[in-house]
Amino acid sequence: MRPILFEIFGVTFPSYYTMLTLGFLLIAYLGKREADRVGINPDDFLDLTFWMFVFGLIGARILHVFADGYFWDYVHLCTDPLQVKVASFIHVPCKINQDCVLANAGGLCHPETLRCYPEQDCLAALKFWQGGLAFYGGLIMAVAYAVYFIRKHKMAVAKTFDIAGWGVALGLGFGRMGCFLAGCCFGQITDAPTALEFPGYVIEARVNDTCPKNYDFIESDKGIKYCAWGRPAFLNHVKHDLLPPKSRHSHPVHATQLYELAFSWSIFAWLYFWRRKRARYSGQLFVEFALLYGIGRFVVEFFRADDRGLWLGGLLSTSQIIALPFIFVALYLMWRWRHKVTPPEPPLEPSLEPPEPGEAR
Repeated sequence: MRPILFEIFGVTFPSYYTMLTLGFLLIAYLGKREADRVGINPDDFLDLTFWMFVFGLIGARILHVFADGYFWDYVHLCTDPLQVKVASFIHVPCKINQDCVLANAGGLCHPETLRCYPEQDCLAALKFWQGGLAFYGGLIMAVAYAVYFIRKHKMAVAKTFDIAGWGVALGLGFGRMGCFLAGCCFGQITDAPTALEFPGYVIEARVNDTCPKNYDFIESDKGIKYCAWGRPAFLNHVKHDLLPPKSRHSHPVHATQLYELAFSWSIFAWLYFWRRKRARYSGQLFVEFALLYGIGRFVVEFFRADDRGLWLGGLLSTSQIIALPFIFVALYLMWRWRHKVTPPEPPLEPSLEPPEPGEAR
């Protein structure tokens, strides 16, 4: 795993956000060419792409804060950070706040337990670069802004959304590659040939529940206290008493990041290389994207194991709840527009003006 993709002059480039940026740049390049081909102002399209990226990040962060189970942690980080137990801070002993700062373990020393806690941060919910994005929140916010922007600039609505259809699918693949490199969005334990093991190391906690530097303190479901470091799947297995001390790898899990990467790029290939020049009507590409991605995401969620907000007694995840209306609306539009055909662009009328002197006829 490579949560940090590379470093230049002391500046680190996280894998997830680096891959997300690469995807955005490629979408902008291909989208600008396609906009010019279908008669959309390329400059307007580039402006739209940038702002959709920005509003997509905002929407993805909002859904994460409210739906992924961390809402009260963000509230308490502002109102009472001593209620927020950070796994990599809570095992660090302290006497004063400065001890926590020097140990890179937050900034507050609990006056009773003498353990480290995070500093007060009322803006933590906005800091998406620290991790935590939910795709459907980004899609909904980006689409909402796109509708406003397209109307304001009088762009062709359906044609613009058709570009977004394959563009989002392309970008999603880059995002899931970033997830894979970071080790998040992992799957359930399996013996499938596509299974992956994630690295880490776990030992029993020291006396007084302390851990070595850079370890997380984890109290398992059975009340056993561990010190562990590693990728999210490994720490999750420690939390649920699935790994004994001195383990160096998680159990094999479904490669759900790569599953979603594969079907996202398959959707992109279908829409960009085949459907794009064979669509019967404007808007067909975006509708097909919504349907295919909704189905694919709904299925993959059954194989995921990371905490992502569960509903109906743990039956469905937040993403599955949101995917359902996307699927149904797409099916309805495909049925409603089944006989719709967008007429081809009329050929240019031959000029009736006499040619200039010297001009070839």
